[in-house]
Amino acid sequence: MSTDNRAPIHEIIGDLDAIEECYQRGWTDGLPVVPPTVEKVTAMLEHTGLQAGQVLGEVPVRRRTLTAEQAAANAVMAGCLPVYFPVVLATMKALFDYDPNCIHEASAATNSPGILILVNGPIRSKIELNCTGNLLSPGRRANSTIGRAVRLILMNVFEQRPNILDRGCMGSLTKFGVCFGEDEEHSPWEPFHVSRGFKAEQSTVTVATIQDPEILGNRYGVTAESVMDATADAMATHGLGIYFNDSPWFWVAGHWHAEMLGRQGWGRNAIQQYVWERAWRNRAELKRLGAANGAFVPKDESTRVYAAPRPEDIFIVKAGGDSGIYSELMMNYHGVAAVTTLINEA
Repeated sequence: MSTDNRAPIHEIIGDLDAIEECYQRGWTDGLPVVPPTVEKVTAMLEHTGLQAGQVLGEVPVRRRTLTAEQAAANAVMAGCLPVYFPVVLATMKALFDYDPNCIHEASAATNSPGILILVNGPIRSKIELNCTGNLLSPGRRANSTIGRAVRLILMNVFEQRPNILDRGCMGSLTKFGVCFGEDEEHSPWEPFHVSRGFKAEQSTVTVATIQDPEILGNRYGVTAESVMDATADAMATHGLGIYFNDSPWFWVAGHWHAEMLGRQGWGRNAIQQYVWERAWRNRAELKRLGAANGAFVPKDESTRVYAAPRPEDIFIVKAGGDSGIYSELMMNYHGVAAVTTLINEA
């Protein structure tokens, strides 16, 4: 980085040569990137009114800072349109505000957490963010590129590269990006960001580190209790990692599960309490499975270990399509414990 916080400019002729140059310089996530030309980076900055050398945040443990120009260049490379850039900036702000060093921890952790980006409010329609069918799949530009931009920033600015500072044992597809919006229009509950103290007309992003999602396939239950029992059972199994009882959860309730819960009169708080009370294993079982440390003691058989610390640590979000009767569970690795912040729309 130059002394005026500006990045150097490399002159390359030809789009294909420029793409290959990005590979040679190690600027990609393994997939081709859009060459960050001066014109494209400038357009990204102008959309938000930021100055190129403006410092957005710092990771003290890495002794690295992020400038607006660096963020814009990586957003361009990810394939973002300028209108997406406020979401990328809000995501980075959430990470910096939570704990600047968590950016290092989120990528260096050996259990390979990815970063969840949940969007609420009017900006969802403005950027055409998918909130319904196939929302975790390829195909929608905003969903695919916003999360990718954040990952490229971590890799290119903070050197969080696989097998160097990213020490993931198995890795995770979530590291390519998990970005979607809540389907507020078809939810039986108030929007998630409203439940966290924001106004419905405000646009927000909720950021968290997550483990690989687990599909919840309760297809034949006819009661809300059946759906909640299945959710609690899945949490008690999925949560056998070392952070059992130390992490919140995201329950992305699919269309038909959410519809049944709402139709049968279940609100968020009641659902959280019901599921939390049933999502547990006894400590003896965890020790037998190697998910808890220490020698066996008699009280282990009667000691309950809950999947989430508290009922309110089960975050319920309505999203997904109506083509099947499914939901998704995502364990919130404690590196970034679900922080919600405003999106400053340009």
